[in-house]
Amino acid sequence: MSVLIGLIVIAFALFFFEIFMPGGILALIGGVLLIIASILAYDQLGLTWAIIIFAAGPLGALLMFFLEIKFLSSTRMGKQLSLKSAISSQLNPRADENLVGQEGVTLTILAPSGKVLVDGQTHTAAVVDGFLDKGVPVRVVRTETFKLIVEKK
Repeated sequence: MSVLIGLIVIAFALFFFEIFMPGGILALIGGVLLIIASILAYDQLGLTWAIIIFAAGPLGALLMFFLEIKFLSSTRMGKQLSLKSAISSQLNPRADENLVGQEGVTLTILAPSGKVLVDGQTHTAAVVDGFLDKGVPVRVVRTETFKLIVEKK
């Protein structure tokens, strides 16, 4: 009987730690331990207890999971595990075709890509041929998706 209780406790402990180390392995091992506990319950206590353990084990694990999510988020450790800030990011806008022929200056070394200042705005750019140092005057030759193609003026 103590082995049976031990298997159930270990299974629930593995379900608990699955929150901190997701991947399914701990939950799978916990599920296998519950099946073994059901088989042992059938041998020692009969069919009724085997069915109860087999059915109540996963239901208890699910209940424990939802309670853990609800109450863990209000603890100090739970707050460290969760992301509370929003991630704000955006793609560079498609380069404006009107910039072709405009002149600017390199803000970084273009080897072959970097940043340029054209028409008062910073753009990602690539040089047509070779590389350019910082502060070199450039002219926009064409635009590609998300970047300008420039050449030395």
